[in-house]
Amino acid sequence: MIIDDKSFRLPLNNYLQIETKKTQIVIGHTNNHDMKHYNGWIHRHHGKYKKTAPFTIDVSGCVYRHFDTKFKSKYFGNKELDNKSIVVLIENDGWLNRNITNEEFYTWKGDIYKNTVIDKLWRGYNSWSNYSDEQFESAIELVKYLCEEYNIPNHVFGHNTKAYDLTGYEGVLYKSNIEKHYTDLSPSWGFSEFKNKIETK
Repeated sequence: MIIDDKSFRLPLNNYLQIETKKTQIVIGHTNNHDMKHYNGWIHRHHGKYKKTAPFTIDVSGCVYRHFDTKFKSKYFGNKELDNKSIVVLIENDGWLNRNITNEEFYTWKGDIYKNTVIDKLWRGYNSWSNYSDEQFESAIELVKYLCEEYNIPNHVFGHNTKAYDLTGYEGVLYKSNIEKHYTDLSPSWGFSEFKNKIETK
């Protein structure tokens, strides 16, 4: 697969050059579009923001590596989680608000959303932005590659609800499996299909 290492490379101040053993892949989303999360990373905290991730898959399915996967960031703010996790972000606006007057949908930032909307009540929200087919296919390729490269078991959670005991878990999971307040990945993702694609040789 093609991984773009240059277009959205992070400066050294935006992650920690500390090598750690990776045992799990955590998939989340950006809660934004047009790679705006990247611009946020490099401008917050006077350019020293470290709540970053090594990978983003944009809406067209392009995979960007922001820093070397062997290193770590402070994405979770939890040393154990940050040490063992490779975080992959899917570019997606997340939950949406509906304007009852004009029936338009808006992102949490107030931008008008014009793409496919998935309606399902989950974690206090009714409407969700869609993940593209290109993102889904690229995520399959990337996760398979990372599992092989870092000897991570290709076991995948088949749902996005909280798991109450992740002690010693090795494999692939979603941010929403970790804590109830996370809303990624949303009901728009094909959890069962993704699990089957990754776990099938």
